[in-house]
Amino acid sequence: MKDAAVATEIEISPNEYCVNTGTSQESTDQRNDTGGRESFFVGMIKKSFKLSKSNQNVDNGKVNGTVAITVNGHSLSERLIKKAEKLSGPIQPGDYWYDSRAGFWGMMGGPCRGIIPPFIDELNYPMPKNCADGHTGVFVNGRELHEKDLNLLASRGLPMDRNRSYIIEISGRVLDEGSGNELQCLGKLAPTVESKKYGFGMKPPKPTI
Repeated sequence: MKDAAVATEIEISPNEYCVNTGTSQESTDQRNDTGGRESFFVGMIKKSFKLSKSNQNVDNGKVNGTVAITVNGHSLSERLIKKAEKLSGPIQPGDYWYDSRAGFWGMMGGPCRGIIPPFIDELNYPMPKNCADGHTGVFVNGRELHEKDLNLLASRGLPMDRNRSYIIEISGRVLDEGSGNELQCLGKLAPTVESKKYGFGMKPPKPTI
């Protein structure tokens, strides 16, 4: 059995976007804020927190002495990485996309893997619309959603109609980008990250053998 305290990847499954025990800080915050609905990304955030604690000695952003972190296609210098980590938490080498409006992040060509604070200046590069390799016809903050992300957001109330674009904030506020109309709130997506204004880092998945 894998020890969750030393997990080396964030495994994404529908069950890990909410917690059923009701004992975590995330779920406590969510009950207070939304009257019983649990945190959207709490599973990922809890595991990210454990990962960040267990990887404090990693020379973040370097492989063989060279910077190996890109965000939205832009390489980050060691100085920018260190500044960004004051808000994001530890960033390990990898090619990431980052949604500066809501704080969603993932690996280039893949679905969302977590949430860090939005509007981190050092990571605020234009996000390619195809960064998640989505083919759903539904766009959030300029990113075409991966099917997994669409299903998760739809479970919180986001319409699944194709050829629609939305603006989503970390608070769960949703605007129809075309009309500007505000839609049903999704509920707080990451209440602990939002309140503390500090994330639990960015980390690639464990390579498959």
